[in-house]
Amino acid sequence: MHWLSSEDTRDVEEWMASVGAKAVRLDEPLAGRVASLVIGDDALQGSEVVALLQIDHLMNKRFDECSSGERQLVRIAHALTNRPQALVLFEPFRHLDRYRREHLTMLLERLAKLNVKIAYTERARETGTPPSFSVISSRGEGTIDVRDVSYRHPLQPVYAVEHVTFASDGPGLTAFIGSNGSGKSTLLELMAKSVRPLQGKLKRSSRPVYLPPEEEYGPFPDAPKRRVEQLKAVLVSEAPLFLLDEPTVGLTDQERAGFLNALVEKSRTACLICATHDAAILAAADRIVALSNGRVVFDGTYELFLERSMVWSHSSSLS
Repeated sequence: MHWLSSEDTRDVEEWMASVGAKAVRLDEPLAGRVASLVIGDDALQGSEVVALLQIDHLMNKRFDECSSGERQLVRIAHALTNRPQALVLFEPFRHLDRYRREHLTMLLERLAKLNVKIAYTERARETGTPPSFSVISSRGEGTIDVRDVSYRHPLQPVYAVEHVTFASDGPGLTAFIGSNGSGKSTLLELMAKSVRPLQGKLKRSSRPVYLPPEEEYGPFPDAPKRRVEQLKAVLVSEAPLFLLDEPTVGLTDQERAGFLNALVEKSRTACLICATHDAAILAAADRIVALSNGRVVFDGTYELFLERSMVWSHSSSLS
């Protein structure tokens, strides 16, 4: 695979022209059932793509019911239905957990062996001047109380969130962790009241500042570094309650480091809840909540999480 700098558009354009590549922008909206999006006109080829990307379990879902990471895989499968000779994938890893990232890397390398040229962009590898993040103290008390909440997407037999109880009272940083599709984003949407639970009750002290995982759905549409501007706005808000879904996705390493320092400072006066795969946020969190198949499987300190976790206790998992 070939990495291309997204900061230099000529780098991308020249590579695409040289090999006749198709651009796959993984923020493009798709609609409909996953099966109809990835099978295409050739059922044999479509089934091979499904098997290659191992997305069989998503076939009966609608695209809008998939998690951010699952949508990444569906978009790539959709692009492969036309048998391209070369692809440029824009930020293909940005919403994937560590294992899905490793798995997708392996699959893309396998595609390269099948004579499909693959290039990709990833802002984390870019360099540049790190931004300055300012922090303004929050006012008021941020609390949230979730009691036995369950939610299932329309027409889906499986609950995305099931019998979840969670409460946070006052300042601090809580990190939700779990694999793609574990229910993290759905739970944050419920807390933001973007969707209503089918069961249970949810109370908040005030309307939260909610930042969705896809930067294209947030404010500052014309900013060249849109996610950075969104995070700057979060940090200077005086609101007491924040729900941040994968806030560091798409940031360079320098941007991530600067934001993390500011996030810790903000947590002294605000109730911050982040859904994340970022090991640095986990290490800075006062509390870790792990989800699996829509249920809470761990709720405690970072130290206890490392003690209990078979995976995250190894330093190699934190890279």
